[in-house]
Amino acid sequence: MKSSLTELDAVLVVARCGKFRAAAIELGVSTTALSNAVGKLERTLGVRLFNRTTRSVSLTEAGQQFVSQVAPALRDIHDAMDVVRSRQATPSGTLRINAFPTAAREIFSSLVLPFVREHPQVHIDVVTEGRMWTSSRVGSTSAYAALTAYRST
Repeated sequence: MKSSLTELDAVLVVARCGKFRAAAIELGVSTTALSNAVGKLERTLGVRLFNRTTRSVSLTEAGQQFVSQVAPALRDIHDAMDVVRSRQATPSGTLRINAFPTAAREIFSSLVLPFVREHPQVHIDVVTEGRMWTSSRVGSTSAYAALTAYRST
């Protein structure tokens, strides 16, 4: 059986907080859900990770070993996930704008140029009546001049 990151996080937070209730509040789950997650991991591993009494929770020897080995790895996993998620927040790829020359002129300086400056990892193609300006040219004033000078016949 495989363990989920949720179960591993649950064990680490309970170990850090020393109480199921405090850990449940920190994780935003019910105490029952947290207890079930920890219990599921303990069943999967076939060993108790915590000594539980009505008043306290402490790690068993196996729990101490498990937490000391899992904590750094789990931190690395979460860091890697954050890095990948941050890429999702940064626009990238190709944006193609097909427009009449007059419309392209209207949006060029007010929308396209500021967008190119803010998101350099986005490749922009502006197509007007079969002519294309790519982002390497779109960001230049010569492309704007060419687009402005271009007149539909």
